[in-house]
Amino acid sequence: MKKTLSLLLILVLSLFMAQGAWAKGVIKVGVPLAMTGPYTDTGDNYWKGIKMAIDEINEAGGLLGKKLEPVRFDTQEFAPERVMQGADYLCGKLKVDSVHAGWAGWGQDVRAYGKYTASFFADDGSQTAVDIYKQNKKQYNNIFQLTDTGINQAKSMFNVLMALPYEYPNKKVVIITADDAWGTEVGDTLEKNFKKKGWKVAMHELVPYGTNQWGPLLTKIRKIKPAIIHVEIVSAQEVITFFRQFMKKPTKSILSYGYSLVPREVVGTMGKEADGIIGEVPTAMPTPEAPTPEAQAWLKKFNTIWHHLPQAGSWAAYSGVKAWAAAVKAVGDEKAHDKINNYIATKGYKGETGWWKWDADHVMRAGGDVPIAHYQVQNGEMVAIFTDPPTKPYKNYKFQVPRWIK
Repeated sequence: MKKTLSLLLILVLSLFMAQGAWAKGVIKVGVPLAMTGPYTDTGDNYWKGIKMAIDEINEAGGLLGKKLEPVRFDTQEFAPERVMQGADYLCGKLKVDSVHAGWAGWGQDVRAYGKYTASFFADDGSQTAVDIYKQNKKQYNNIFQLTDTGINQAKSMFNVLMALPYEYPNKKVVIITADDAWGTEVGDTLEKNFKKKGWKVAMHELVPYGTNQWGPLLTKIRKIKPAIIHVEIVSAQEVITFFRQFMKKPTKSILSYGYSLVPREVVGTMGKEADGIIGEVPTAMPTPEAPTPEAQAWLKKFNTIWHHLPQAGSWAAYSGVKAWAAAVKAVGDEKAHDKINNYIATKGYKGETGWWKWDADHVMRAGGDVPIAHYQVQNGEMVAIFTDPPTKPYKNYKFQVPRWIK
């Protein structure tokens, strides 16, 4: 009986001590991501990076002795009113002390979260978002973009397409994009660059999300026989169905998917079937070999947790959490939002590949320690073959001429 009571007492004390570890309280972290709709896969990629960072901080004793508690909000398809609802709920009602959104819209998020003071990290890649920030930098001092704009990403896509060790059979390109702000920004930039280089843009088509029957477009493409087909639709089913219908009678075209390649479901569904497609990720962790030992250890840990290599935004979102946490630790008070934002803007953050430094517009410009990585699917996985800027091959990984061209 005494032994049973002793064991019970030990159990009660253990539970009390576990709860006491967080006696200083909890820090709420807002996580507005697409959980439903066409951007769900990308939202899931961001969440994996955010959760990994929060778990690491909590396992190490929390932040200022307090446990981080993520609060999720479904941004769906980034309608302005939905984005505003998320900001008012997370920052207005719950009083979160930071927000980690990944891809969060195309400027409406800057206005929504700029009303508050908590650090807001987004991966919009939108020139519109940057332009809105520049309208009132003092008001929007809490906004931090984790990636360069779609315009600069599209320029990078073009640079790498021109740098591939491959002789194009002609100078004709087809561009297909979703009818959203991202697709338009990328598509228009690519068109300008191709024309400037003397290429003919034989087709530039905007398509709605949900397009899964590509027959009429593919008929036109097969008549054009372009050297390059670029597809920019950030939703897995559209780009998967396009590829499978293209492969029924492929043209000898380099198939460039840009950011469309990186929602995990694309390669996760097709595996080796997708071999040969190329794409890009801004502020990316190159795979399968990282650039530094610290980054390689991070890759290994991510793969151990999630059972696949990181894709769209995972590392960027992870780094946003860590950058904010480093600033809070330096300032010593998670509620001192203005000081925290100033610290992030002026000090930056030392990550696994080197320094993250935000520019005067609070944008993480591509280059240096966080360049844009360009991938090709090889043996069912995304392999980094180029980084940009500057445009250069990545390590010893080589571009492979796709099987439908050989």
